[in-house]
Amino acid sequence: MICAYEITLEQMLNAREARAEKQNMLCTKYLLPVISLTVNIPGAFKSTPVSSRIFREGYDELIKRLLEDGFAPVYQETCDLITGSEGYVVVNMDKCAIKELVIRIEMEHPLGRLLDFDVIGQDGMAISREALGYPKRKCLICNEEAHVCARSRAHSIDNLMEKIQSMTDAYFLVYIE
Repeated sequence: MICAYEITLEQMLNAREARAEKQNMLCTKYLLPVISLTVNIPGAFKSTPVSSRIFREGYDELIKRLLEDGFAPVYQETCDLITGSEGYVVVNMDKCAIKELVIRIEMEHPLGRLLDFDVIGQDGMAISREALGYPKRKCLICNEEAHVCARSRAHSIDNLMEKIQSMTDAYFLVYIE
């Protein structure tokens, strides 16, 4: 059973650093693009039963779409950490085509807004949405850019968690059960 753990800022920063190291190691080892998946959950509780279900849905959707497009992963791994679930997929596919694919998942899947896909090219550099002509992601609650609301703390964690709960309740009720 997955328990919810409250994490510190230091733990979150250490997890980001470890994730970047893992991404770079995979790029170096395989000389191919790396897809990294986490879940966008505000607050100090990153590993919860709900966040784990969101992660699993996103990860499964990613693998399904890669296979539908004829690209079997060269390497794949998931990790359940107290700082949240992480997934890594290495695929022999053009890095921009991969970024387009994950952006489609983020835009089309009912839980896509809660998924955070990073695509890191063979050179170790992440490909941004903006580099492909897409706008920055929007806030869950208003139409402002998400990073603007996050930095200014425009919305309370309670309001954000209520929105996430309503999204997940609707999805798991309609699509899973």
